[in-house]
Amino acid sequence: MTVNKSPRKHIILKEAASLFREKGFMASTLRELAKRSGVQGGSIYHHFSSKQEILYQIMDYTMTSLIYKLDAEIKDIKDPLKKLRKAIKFHIEYHVTDTDETFVTDTEIRSLDNENLEKIQEKRSVYEGKFIKILNNGNSAKTMAISNTKIAAMAILQMCTGVSYWYKKDSHLKIDDITEQYVNFICWGVAGKSI
Repeated sequence: MTVNKSPRKHIILKEAASLFREKGFMASTLRELAKRSGVQGGSIYHHFSSKQEILYQIMDYTMTSLIYKLDAEIKDIKDPLKKLRKAIKFHIEYHVTDTDETFVTDTEIRSLDNENLEKIQEKRSVYEGKFIKILNNGNSAKTMAISNTKIAAMAILQMCTGVSYWYKKDSHLKIDDITEQYVNFICWGVAGKSI
C-alpha cells in the first residue's frame, strides 16, 4: 500500500492490514498494532482517532486505488472482450500484490460502522459498475451474450479475487499463466470463445 501520508502513518496502516488479516479486526488490539509498528501505544492516537478509522482508511485507499488504476488500465481499449481481458488481469494482479489490504477490504466489511460501511459500499458499487459496463457493452456489440450482467460481474469479481486466497508468490505457478487461464475461462463463459 502506498499512501500519501507520513511515513509513520504508512507503516501503521501496512502493519494494521497484516494484523487484521492474521487475527481479524475484532481480535486485534491497538497495543499489538503499536508494538508491530514500532511506536508507543498511545502514539497511534496521534495519527488515527480509533481502530475503526484505521480499518476505514485501509479500505478507502484500496477501493480508491482499484477504481483509478482500473480506469487507467482500460481507458484506451474499445473492444469489450479486450477490455474485459485487461480488467481481469488487473484485478487478479492487484489482489496478489496488495494481499493484506485487499483481503481486509474483502472480508472485514462487516466490521465497519454504519457511516463508513455506506462510503465503502458506494466505492464497491462504482468498481463493480465498471465490470457491469464492460459486459453491457459486450452485449450491445454482440460479442457477449449475458442475460444478467450484474450477476456475471459479481461472479467474475469473486472468482478473480479468490486467486489471492490460494496463490503463493514462491509457487511454481506464475501469475501471468494464472491470469491467462482465468481470462480464457471467463471469456468462454461470456462469449463462447477465448480471445
